[in-house]
Amino acid sequence: MVKLTGEMKESLTGTKLMFLATSSKNSTPNVVPIGAFKLLDDETLLISDQFFSKTLQNLKENPKVALSWWGEKGGFQIKGPVTLHTNDEIFRQDVAWMKEVRPNLTPKSAVILKIAEVYQIKAGADAGKKIL
Repeated sequence: MVKLTGEMKESLTGTKLMFLATSSKNSTPNVVPIGAFKLLDDETLLISDQFFSKTLQNLKENPKVALSWWGEKGGFQIKGPVTLHTNDEIFRQDVAWMKEVRPNLTPKSAVILKIAEVYQIKAGADAGKKIL
């Protein structure tokens, strides 16, 4: 796994919405907006699932994802494997976090993304370039 740099973390911190791309076992793509996420450490992101349907099915069939965002400090795309948590300490921490920040939402699962690759998405000669 790779560690996000300070610039990447700053960009992510200022972001309110990300886009999560998944694919089914037969390669049918799906992209959804994500608003409930946070960094757990420099290489791990938590995504709180309240509404996933096709996305959840895809994650069960194919646990590889891409996640992209653009904020005031620029943007990046990250890729990596995910694990689903529905009845363990990670899930309980997700539920407690949601009760604090968005009490009207109830998580169905906690999705843990281990960051394996990072790509540049800003305009210019380096657009799409793998940077980590």
